[in-house]
Amino acid sequence: MEEEAEIDRLPIDLLAHILVMITSFTDLAQASGVCRKWKQGVKQALARRHTLSFAGCKMDDESTSRLVRHAYSLEELDM
Repeated sequence: MEEEAEIDRLPIDLLAHILVMITSFTDLAQASGVCRKWKQGVKQALARRHTLSFAGCKMDDESTSRLVRHAYSLEELDM
């Protein structure tokens, strides 16, 4: 039987709270690719964000809509 990794013990809500502090979308995209739990954490983090900025980022329409779709609390969007 495999032991659970230390990071897997971190509750998803706490992970999302940490991820909401990341301002780089490149970093968020990379974090969402770590595993399913981190992908869910990124989605929850986006849902908690009030501002979002794509300034200086090369984003296509599909990527932008995928990110914004999860940003339920969004009040300000900088493109």
